[in-house]
Amino acid sequence: MATDKTTTTNLPSSAKENLELLSRFKDGEEAQISGLQLAIERISRFFGSPAYFAFAVVFIALWIAVNAFGLRHGWRHVDAPPFFWLQGWVSSNALLLTVAVLIRQNRMAQVAEHRAHLDLQINLLTEQKVTKTLQIIDELRRDLPALRGRPDAEVTEMTKPADAHALMHAIKQKQGHR
Repeated sequence: MATDKTTTTNLPSSAKENLELLSRFKDGEEAQISGLQLAIERISRFFGSPAYFAFAVVFIALWIAVNAFGLRHGWRHVDAPPFFWLQGWVSSNALLLTVAVLIRQNRMAQVAEHRAHLDLQINLLTEQKVTKTLQIIDELRRDLPALRGRPDAEVTEMTKPADAHALMHAIKQKQGHR
C-alpha cells in the first residue's frame, strides 16, 4: 500500500479523482455480488490457478500409480484401467468447473456492458463539450479583429455537433457489407 501512495502522489488531481471514481465503480459492482456468486468466483479462481493444475496432475498420476500397484498385488478394491472412478471424478470436476466459469463470465460480461455504456455516455458528452468549445472559439475568432480571417473549412466542420444516430447507422451499414 505504501507504494500505491507514492505512485499516486505524483499524479495530477484530475487523475487521482478518476482513479477514485474507477475504484468506487469497481467497489459498487463488487457490492452487488451475492454470497453464492462470490463463492463461485473464488472457487473458479482457485480451479484456474497453477496450484490446482499441479494438484490435478499429481492426483491423477498418484491415482494411476496406486491403482496399478494395487492391481499387480491383487488388491480387491482397485479402479482398474481404464480407471472408471477416476474418469467419473474428472468428468464431474470438469462439469462443475465449466458451470462456475460460465457463471463468472456472465457477470464479467455484465460489468463490461455497463462499462461500455458508461464509456459511450462519456464519449458523447465529451464530443458535445468539444463541439461547444469550438463554437465559442469560432465566435471569438469572428468577433475579435486580431483573430479574423477566412474560416477554416475543417474548423467549420468540427463546430457542427456529431449526429450519433447517423454514425450508428453508418457503422451498421459498413458492418453489413462485410
